[in-house]
Amino acid sequence: MKILIIRPEPGASASAARALAAGFEPVCLPFFEIAPRPWQAPDPQLFDAVMVTSSNAIRKAGAQLDKLHSLPFHAVGARSADAVRAAGLTLASTGTAGVEALVASAAAAGHSRLLWLAGEDRTKIDPPAGSTIDILTVYASDPVALGPEAGEMIASCPIVALHSARAATTFGDYVDNSGLTRQRFTLAAFSPAIGAAAGPGWAGIATAATPDDAALLSQAHMLVRQTLKRNDKGNGF
Repeated sequence: MKILIIRPEPGASASAARALAAGFEPVCLPFFEIAPRPWQAPDPQLFDAVMVTSSNAIRKAGAQLDKLHSLPFHAVGARSADAVRAAGLTLASTGTAGVEALVASAAAAGHSRLLWLAGEDRTKIDPPAGSTIDILTVYASDPVALGPEAGEMIASCPIVALHSARAATTFGDYVDNSGLTRQRFTLAAFSPAIGAAAGPGWAGIATAATPDDAALLSQAHMLVRQTLKRNDKGNGF
């Protein structure tokens, strides 16, 4: 079964390879491209640790990242953790349950003054009592102009993988404005917040148990089984 992947490169190709290995027919159509944003690293002595929620924060941070080399890093997801290690930085922890859980675990480790190297579009979080989070935008997902063939490509995919809240809302807007219907698609979302951002009206929404493609594709397989079951009932089987 076809699965649509709209995340930016290089993540799109990586997710497509994992989807292919999992038995899907991936269709890559990035809705965005990752671009750096100018930023200045603060005095590292003002913080206990750095937090990243996407590998893009490391890949697009540039030379300013070197100024934070003395701090430990907390990362959400295996890909972010891999990027931290690849940059020669100290990985303090890898979160598997989203941003708020990562902040809580960092605080439990004595890292209550956090610097978040974030994307322009990010989930709003409330730090636990006694913790502070300073946010610096180091990258953004800029929209890509889709060609005339996009509608047909999208319509051919009954399942859509969503890796960010912005992807969820943008895909919903595209469907609503293109003459397609939400009921045509089932969504596999990277987190509950992303699923919520997609809004109502879809054939189904499943949320990954952990923020990684393996969990996302597991949910996509569940969606396939549900779709086949509905079709069998509709055919009288």
